[in-house]
Amino acid sequence: MSNLLHDDTPTPASIPIVTRGNAFWRNGERFFVKGITYNPQNSNRAGGDRRAPVDALSEDHLPELEKDMAFVRDLGLNSISLYYHDPSKNHSRAMKHLEAKGIYVTIPLFSNLKALLAKPKNASSFKPNSDTWPMYDLQLIKDAFHLVRELSQYSNVLGFVVTGHIINRRHATKMAEVLRACIRDTKAFLHFLQRNRHIPVGVSACDVREFVIPQLRYFSAGAPSERADFFANKCYSWAGPSSFQISGWRNMVEAIAQTTRMPMLMAEYGTNIRIPRVWDEVLCLYSPDMTSVYTGGFVYTLLESGNSYGVVKVNEGGERVQGKDYANLKESFLKVNARSAEEVASGDVKPYEHWEGEFPPCDTTWEATPDIPPFPGGWEEVVREVLAESASPDV
Repeated sequence: MSNLLHDDTPTPASIPIVTRGNAFWRNGERFFVKGITYNPQNSNRAGGDRRAPVDALSEDHLPELEKDMAFVRDLGLNSISLYYHDPSKNHSRAMKHLEAKGIYVTIPLFSNLKALLAKPKNASSFKPNSDTWPMYDLQLIKDAFHLVRELSQYSNVLGFVVTGHIINRRHATKMAEVLRACIRDTKAFLHFLQRNRHIPVGVSACDVREFVIPQLRYFSAGAPSERADFFANKCYSWAGPSSFQISGWRNMVEAIAQTTRMPMLMAEYGTNIRIPRVWDEVLCLYSPDMTSVYTGGFVYTLLESGNSYGVVKVNEGGERVQGKDYANLKESFLKVNARSAEEVASGDVKPYEHWEGEFPPCDTTWEATPDIPPFPGGWEEVVREVLAESASPDV
């Protein structure tokens, strides 16, 4: 349980994380993701559209990244979750810096799928029960493959996450077929690259309660080559001072345990209904109540972006200022990091590798079927093009 200890000199994140059963592991020990989301797109940056996404690992953002990761380390965290990467940019210096600081990273893939669906020509043609193969866009695949090729060489990639936030209403559940195709082809490309480890490929989900269980069933059923290696769902039901029972987390854990053996992460948590946040949920998340199902998660969020969620404020001069939320969060993780293995980890690790789930039925809540889009083009031609265009060196 060494990953729960925190000191001023971090252990480099040079040992890859793997999934086994419904848990994450590092060097034979349970690994718990103690993370925070990092989305600097609305920070105080000179020039440009302040609403435009920022590639947090790009060369031009490196000075800010180095500054911000000092806060991540001070909080006692070991991981960050990102929202956007530009496949045309190089990320090597940022990834090496994060590795040296002991920080693992989840890499989002296919995050532009929602924007693609929002285009008038697509939105008007996509109807319930229609085929989803026209929505599986070849350029999205090439962009994702560029990122996978470059970033899969780094040991501190915790996992690739197919962005599932598009499933936010009933008719959009049909798009799970596309997301499943994204998982299948990302896994196939990683297999082609023959990296020296199995990098988990997961899927994320919105905090829409009626879709959580159908999604868990859908993405954990079927062939291992198509199903997700882990599931990362947003959860904002713990509001202010609460408890395992009152927050609904107990019911959630019981429902998940009855539905799937897939490893689970919280993609985002930490509602700000009450300010300052007291972070009681942190102590619960890293306790046996939760760790039979969850392997940790990501606090929302590091930098303030105008919604009063950032634990670090950025003033007009770019100076970082810690808020009360920051102090409370640090105190909670100090308590977590001081816990023994028995105080944190449930010993109930369930097998997933040979577990067989069932797809959810198509009904008034869920419309996706097990029939997923084929690869939209010639596989060998696309792979050859990605390898030829990639700016990163072969490793």
